This record gives sequence, structure tokens and C-alpha cells, in this order.
Amino acid sequence: MLPTLACLSAAALFCLAAAAVWVAYSDFKLSKRQPADLQTADSALILSTKVYEQGRPNPCLAARVAAGVELWKAGKVKRLVMSGGINRDFHHGSKTMQALAEQMGVPAGAIVQETEADDTFKNIVYSTPLLAADRSVVLVSSGFHMRRAAWLAARQWPDKHIQVYAHRNRCYDGTARYWLEIIRETGAVLKNGILDRY
Repeated sequence: MLPTLACLSAAALFCLAAAAVWVAYSDFKLSKRQPADLQTADSALILSTKVYEQGRPNPCLAARVAAGVELWKAGKVKRLVMSGGINRDFHHGSKTMQALAEQMGVPAGAIVQETEADDTFKNIVYSTPLLAADRSVVLVSSGFHMRRAAWLAARQWPDKHIQVYAHRNRCYDGTARYWLEIIRETGAVLKNGILDRY
């Protein structure tokens, strides 16, 4: 009994480690993309994260917005949809993202806000009415986050052409923090699979 349990535990740990490596590889690969690698789309949906990180403006949030702005300035999307309600740090994601995008040169008329979502699944679901007329959407987030977001979107929007675009900014301080985010994302990938959201 004990050897069997030990084997199962070892197999589970191996699978989790392999999944975490896959998430990190996805981050590395997707973060290399340039606007020229994408087809023109109707909208970019930018997924929020915490507004502040340890009391300072979150560089990862700014990097996601900058990636969306980059697509808009390159003529790859017609508008930016900012998705994010009250985040884990109790600040409003979409409002902060719009302010950042406007500072980067995007007019308010090219921005739409989804103001209720507090996780990735809700980002996709709550943004659906705002994207109803779109045939194509680019999801914008961190590279390690993109596979899960794309799977969730494909389930919700089977009639849309979905592309992904990640920021290229290493926005986390230190390797340990980065791997904590990778492990957290791995758990979220598994959780959403168990919930049959893909």
C-alpha cells in the first residue's frame, strides 16, 4: 500500500512539475511575439491584474496595457477593451488601465471598459457582450497567462478568431517571485480544467 501511494505521489509531483515547466515555456515563447506576427483583429481584450504591487504601481499591469497600446498603434486592432473590476488589491483594474492607455496616446473613444470581472474566467464571460459584434479578438496579458485565457475564450466564443499577444517585460522582481507566479498559474490551469471551462 505505502509503495503504491508513494508512486502515485511521485507521479503527481512529476506531472505538476512538468505542467509548471510547460507554463514557463509558454511564457518564454509567447513573449517573443511582435505585432507583425498577428493578423488584424477587431478588438484587443486586455486582462487586468493587481493595480498595485507592494504599494507601488504594478509594472505587470502597465506592461499589459503597453502591449495592447502597441497593437493599437500598429493598426492591428481598432479598439481596446479593458477588463477588470475590483482586483485583489481592492483597486479598479479597468479604470486604471484606461487611464494608462490614454497617457500612452490612445483616445478615450477607442477604449471600452468591462468593470466587474475579478478573475480570468469572468474577464472572458463579462466581456462577451462588448465583443458580440467582433469576428476576431486578440487577448493581451502576461505570457504565462495566455494559454489558459485562450482556452477559456475558445469555449465562450467558438465563432471568433482568437489570437494572443503577451507583453515582453520581465515585470516580477527576482526569480523566486516569477516561479511563484508560474506555480499559481499552473494551479489555475488545473482548476479551470476540473471545472470544465475549456
